[in-house]
Amino acid sequence: MSDLVPYQSYQEIVNYGRSPEVMQSFARLLGRDAPHYVQSAIMAVQANDRLLQCTPRSIFQSALRAATLRLSCDPALGHAWLVPYKNKNGGLEAQFQAGWKGVQHMALRTGKYRYINVAPIFDGEEVIEDRITGSLSIEGERKYPKKEVGLIASFALLSGYAKSIFMTFDEMEAHGKKYSKSYNRPDSVWNTNKAAAYHKTILLKLLRTYGYLNPSDAAILEDDQVEVSDLELPDESDVTIIESKPITTKEANRILGMDDDDEPEPKPKPEVVEAEVSTDPMTIEDACKVETSDNPPKRYGDLTMTELVARFNELNYQLKHDNLEPDERAIKERKMNAAKMVIDAKRNKEI
Repeated sequence: MSDLVPYQSYQEIVNYGRSPEVMQSFARLLGRDAPHYVQSAIMAVQANDRLLQCTPRSIFQSALRAATLRLSCDPALGHAWLVPYKNKNGGLEAQFQAGWKGVQHMALRTGKYRYINVAPIFDGEEVIEDRITGSLSIEGERKYPKKEVGLIASFALLSGYAKSIFMTFDEMEAHGKKYSKSYNRPDSVWNTNKAAAYHKTILLKLLRTYGYLNPSDAAILEDDQVEVSDLELPDESDVTIIESKPITTKEANRILGMDDDDEPEPKPKPEVVEAEVSTDPMTIEDACKVETSDNPPKRYGDLTMTELVARFNELNYQLKHDNLEPDERAIKERKMNAAKMVIDAKRNKEI
């Protein structure tokens, strides 16, 4: 397989998302914020190479569904996910799934909450309910080595009302098996990211039973497989695509600052090429190796937080306001994504 095949698939997805017809559909719903939500879908594709195998229409139809909830598909935010699922024909199509952080964000923006929180309960701890007030407290001491056995979710409204619930992991598994349509699918969140599935399960149970969500948001959120019927996107063959000449893998790697000048042009290993081209998920190690365009260049991992934020803002401004060729835009998007990854890692003291 040619090294350019993943890049070409990525470019087809980008061209579809930025076509006038698709942008107009997003603009009808989102106005001036439309480019942000389109861009968040592209960033999701950059972070998940399996999305490259999905149809462009399914990717942006799912992103449009997320946008109706004002949720970004940017993986760094965790508000909404584009998940590749096999369709009846055996091909892959993207489907929208709200993340637990997105559910929390939807609740908080109602302006009714003082706080919303989800925290682990460890083996050795016991959740005690006051049968008069209904409030929960945690007693006992955790055993070592630490082992999580469940989650406790809590909220307090500005009005003063507060509520907490506790669920063991076994209870959440039983809940997912009973109510989630995707529970048995091998590529569902229940099989790929248990922690995210548990967080979303208990948070939704808490908010739907005792809390408050905007009624229109709650209706859309109710079934993750419902389509946005009044804003259907056109087929791939019905949009205006501006073709561009794809750059080579070597050129993309050189511009991204991820080639090795010390070696005399060795034959690239397929797995290294896949990791360096802008279509594959970027690790924090890859992000730290991305270089600036300064002379001499600096690696993102060596920049201060202030410098990184300045780089991110500069790239973000260029992507929003400059008339960039598709090839150059893809490179700047990857650099901006790398800057954000390093910023988040430094904030979380991971590097």
